[in-house]
Amino acid sequence: MSNPSSIAATQPVKAAASTNRFQRRLAICLVQSVFNVIVVAKFAGTLNRATAHDTLQQVGVTLLFAILLGSLARMWFLALRSQTR
Repeated sequence: MSNPSSIAATQPVKAAASTNRFQRRLAICLVQSVFNVIVVAKFAGTLNRATAHDTLQQVGVTLLFAILLGSLARMWFLALRSQTR
């Protein structure tokens, strides 16, 4: 038989580990978001000027930005959802 006091002692350890995991995921999301904002702010104008005369290239760059934003949204969604578990 298992000792009830040892089971009760491991519950706070599991809670602390999940909190640490959430904080780590949150920090990664923040760093990734800041990095992406810097890259977009720095290169959006250049990409716009470079693709100004070709509609297909503009569509491609727009899709890349949409995929980037979708990826960030998914990352934040999964990180915040992991907090409730």
